[in-house]
Amino acid sequence: MMYEFAKFLLKVYYKFRFKMTFIGADRVPSDGPVMLCSNHVSDFDPPLIGLGLRRQLSFFAKKELFELPVIGKAFPNLNAIPVSRGKSDRSALKTSINALKEDRCLLIFPEGSRNKGDVSKLQNLQEGASFIASKSEAPIVPVIIKGEYNRKKGVTIIYGKPINTKEFLAAGNTRKDLTRELEKNLNNLLFSE
Repeated sequence: MMYEFAKFLLKVYYKFRFKMTFIGADRVPSDGPVMLCSNHVSDFDPPLIGLGLRRQLSFFAKKELFELPVIGKAFPNLNAIPVSRGKSDRSALKTSINALKEDRCLLIFPEGSRNKGDVSKLQNLQEGASFIASKSEAPIVPVIIKGEYNRKKGVTIIYGKPINTKEFLAAGNTRKDLTRELEKNLNNLLFSE
């Protein structure tokens, strides 16, 4: 209930602030476990990616946000998963794998942090997303955010074709190969028209 209400409010706010275009949202499975792996250019990214989807989205949020008065209490009801940044957080990994085993949709930014440099190219991907995908066998949908958060140029969200994690790993590929495959798919979307 709170998730849908927050989504409605954010949709109104985002439509007022930004020009938004969603491409390929129908590529995201409507049910079952799925991981969305996106580049990360702004604090506006997590809600924006969720606005293009009919299903609810779970996502990582830094643990400090859960400690804020008022809004911190709302985060668990918004499907947020607390994570300690800068170190390996086993609890967050376990929670995310369990979320996928419960057929949820999980958003991950495999670059690890927001790109504060040249947003026209990806930062190096970390292997956390591949680890979670391999443990849950959830398909991965690459997502790219292009453009600018403004009314004039606007921002475009492109949802790519799912990577079948189970088949990919069953073919003898490793988690490192899965990370490279994800990176290739993200770059293809990033440099597409």
